[in-house]
Amino acid sequence: MSRGVLVGRAPAPGEVAAAYDAVVVGSGAGGLTTAVCLARQGRRVAVFERHYTAGGYTHAYRRRGWEWDVGIHYVGQLGRGEPVRALSDYLTGGALRWAPLGDPYDEYRLAGEAYRAPLGFDAHRAGLIARFPAERAGIEALFRLVGRCRAVLPALALGRLTGPVARRLARLLKAAAVPPEALRPAREVVEGLVRDERLRQALLTQSALLLADSTARLPFFLLAVLLEHFRTGAWYPVGGSAAIARAMAGPVRAAGGEVFVRTPVARIELDGARATGVLLEDGTRVRAPVVVSGAGARHTYRTLLGRPSPAGGDRLAGMRDGFPFVLLFLGLDGDPEELGLPRHNLMVTDGDCDAFFDGRGGRTSGLFLSFSCAKDPTWSARYPGRSTGEVLAYVHPDLFAPFRGSEWRHRDPAYLTLKADLTERLLSELYRQLPRIRGRVAYHELGTPLTAEHFAGWPGGSLYGLAKDVAAFGDGDGPGLADWLRPRTGVEGLYLAGQDVLAGGFLGAVTGGLLAAHEALDRTGRVRLWSGLLRHGVRPPAPAAG
Repeated sequence: MSRGVLVGRAPAPGEVAAAYDAVVVGSGAGGLTTAVCLARQGRRVAVFERHYTAGGYTHAYRRRGWEWDVGIHYVGQLGRGEPVRALSDYLTGGALRWAPLGDPYDEYRLAGEAYRAPLGFDAHRAGLIARFPAERAGIEALFRLVGRCRAVLPALALGRLTGPVARRLARLLKAAAVPPEALRPAREVVEGLVRDERLRQALLTQSALLLADSTARLPFFLLAVLLEHFRTGAWYPVGGSAAIARAMAGPVRAAGGEVFVRTPVARIELDGARATGVLLEDGTRVRAPVVVSGAGARHTYRTLLGRPSPAGGDRLAGMRDGFPFVLLFLGLDGDPEELGLPRHNLMVTDGDCDAFFDGRGGRTSGLFLSFSCAKDPTWSARYPGRSTGEVLAYVHPDLFAPFRGSEWRHRDPAYLTLKADLTERLLSELYRQLPRIRGRVAYHELGTPLTAEHFAGWPGGSLYGLAKDVAAFGDGDGPGLADWLRPRTGVEGLYLAGQDVLAGGFLGAVTGGLLAAHEALDRTGRVRLWSGLLRHGVRPPAPAAG
């Protein structure tokens, strides 16, 4: 019998305690990471989630006999001894298992030309040189530069921490390990190295479609981070993406805490300039000396802290949100092998990955196609004769703006018409890319930015929260707009976790959660946290049987 996709539970009347050692608002990967790190140091933590299941963009849902993953499509650096594997094993005690996608892990179809992203820099570099021999020097220079950017994200993460030692180390690491190109726009750097536009697109498309922005705005180091992140391969959680939150809830409960769902937080309670707990929407007050928000910077500063924010929330006015998205969920008759569904992801554009993001394209961006049923080794046993898939495309923020404020399941007819038009366009492209699927789609539904806003709480339905662009990080000469967004906020006892702390995606979210836990712990707790992570990296547990 398959395990349910629902994680967490709604509290019984009176079950929520009056006080905890820490409370976490939001159960995405960032909030859960902080909760587990605190729980592993003996803290009793309550996690409050507004949705009916925990996990944020890592949750899964089931409808009409199919199951979908809403956000996790693959994760890198999960080989034995690699950093994300060490963190995963630390957070879950090794209970969370990961299945490799194989080689290649990505395929790009750009104006009809197909490129595959193989495992390893040597194979990737050699494949590009074989295809573009005249660009050998530029390709080799680009991969050398990617190697020089390996310490950029750690340097920026260290710079988000407080304390004189962290600040000094961050300055030293930044001076030694952040090349000037790292903070320049990715497109500008790539154009300076290679001349062939087809090669430029092969190098830039992954960044645009995974990071949801124009490569004219994304800093080059994020392109380098993606290449490094998937250098040894890509993995998918065994049992589906709901397995992530399920495995992380265990350590929270073991320390006396709980992950509560259907429990929205109305506001963060303050005593002067100090956070003292939260007020739930049902009127329950919960005290805690540590309050962590994994609900995003805008929601934290503009809603949970009230207006005007005492912690500098007015600085958000000059910051962009990331692009919102639509996500077409597919229910297919037939198992993944019969339908020929790929384990790797497909990214499809008309040959210009930036056109949409720069305002030169149509209503949607290029497409990201993923079939979690082909990635999860337990799928066929859980859902024999069935398959699911997702088609993601980004949309302009104003496309769904006329319907903002309407209620879920009670939208304007024009909203339904727009959804139908977008669905028809996405299905048409799906059939063009994978013709064997035609006639096998038994069910489909389209999630929109309003859907994401309703369930995940991200203002505007952005996939990654605030934009992770050059303006946010700074150009190396001046400060970035996001430099003030640190895990330790201007409110004593309040910490920010998740994607807005540093970077987007699963890696960015868990890194933000880890930084928030570091800041919330005392010196002894920090030593235990980092030594525990180091032990898992040096001596990873043996793979679980089965």
